Amino acid sequence: MLIRKNISLDEKYLKKLQPLMDVNGGNLSAAIRDTIELTDVALQNHGTIEESIVALNTPVASPARFDDLLENGEHLIINRTALKWLIKNSSGCLIDEELVDELINPFSIQTMMELDIYLNNLSQEFGWGIEVSIFCMDPIDPDTATITFSNGDSYLRDFFAEHIALFLAKWKQLDIDDLYRRSKSIRIDFKKSTVVPDEVPSGIMKHFGHLDPLHKELHKKEVFWVGLVNAYKTTGYNMVAIPKNHFESIAAGDVPDGTTVFEKVTNHPIEDIPLSELLVLFKRIFSVSQIVNNIEIHLEPGNESVKIQHDYRDEKTIMKLIQYFTNIFEANGHKFDVTHSSSLMIFKRQASELKL
Repeated sequence: MLIRKNISLDEKYLKKLQPLMDVNGGNLSAAIRDTIELTDVALQNHGTIEESIVALNTPVASPARFDDLLENGEHLIINRTALKWLIKNSSGCLIDEELVDELINPFSIQTMMELDIYLNNLSQEFGWGIEVSIFCMDPIDPDTATITFSNGDSYLRDFFAEHIALFLAKWKQLDIDDLYRRSKSIRIDFKKSTVVPDEVPSGIMKHFGHLDPLHKELHKKEVFWVGLVNAYKTTGYNMVAIPKNHFESIAAGDVPDGTTVFEKVTNHPIEDIPLSELLVLFKRIFSVSQIVNNIEIHLEPGNESVKIQHDYRDEKTIMKLIQYFTNIFEANGHKFDVTHSSSLMIFKRQASELKL
């Protein structure tokens, strides 16, 4: 249905419509229809007329042409399979800050809207095939943001997402709140965080840097760690790792003091560590040391228990091990009843303690 209405336009608006009128052979109605179509697309992407104008008028540094990067030696052509191998085998290691700044120039991007445009342009320019979508309420200093990386290679998606996370941590003080991986996408929820200079926020460490401390220690003492891994492998991982002062106590026929390990890990006196936290640490520490084979903990308040499987056969060794663990629990201010067999120890919180 055709509806005719009279409209009033100032001369300055008619001048702005002139390029569209020229395209449409001087037809003002057709020019206005094209304007409506353009406005509709802009509003879908940017929400308001004001934001659309800002986005269209804001100069965003586009990536250099790929041919230019090859010519000046900044980039090289690499086989896709080789690239995937490199990314896969460096997974869990954090990207250097200099590499992040090479990919995203922080001084050319001020708003999240500009970042969205920049990243999509960069992905298209480099042929990565990854689509980036950013949503946040405050484009300049967001408290929260959600970024979705769609399509492209899964390893390259992770690599790209890690760059952006590190960039946002430094320049927008955002950390990863949650991360969801799908077969063809990654969605990351960010939240405002207190970012300590030169420290990587905990969320980013959890999702992208969990192996970073290991790799740093490996490179720092490569001979030691390679030798240790070979020793464990040769013995079928049938080795025990304990602090040197514990070994000294055992060699002297005494029961070592296990409280110091917990105090060093938590940086608190053992009596100040909540029982639930102590039991979680207990499982983590003694599972890694391999003093015992397996540990199960139950954390129901008032009904806490620890079930420990072992393969020791000497009764004196078993009783000293029970005393070793008992001393830790008692130093924490809790008494446990103990039952044991040839391969099992069960510590249950004493019922009498709960009545006090």
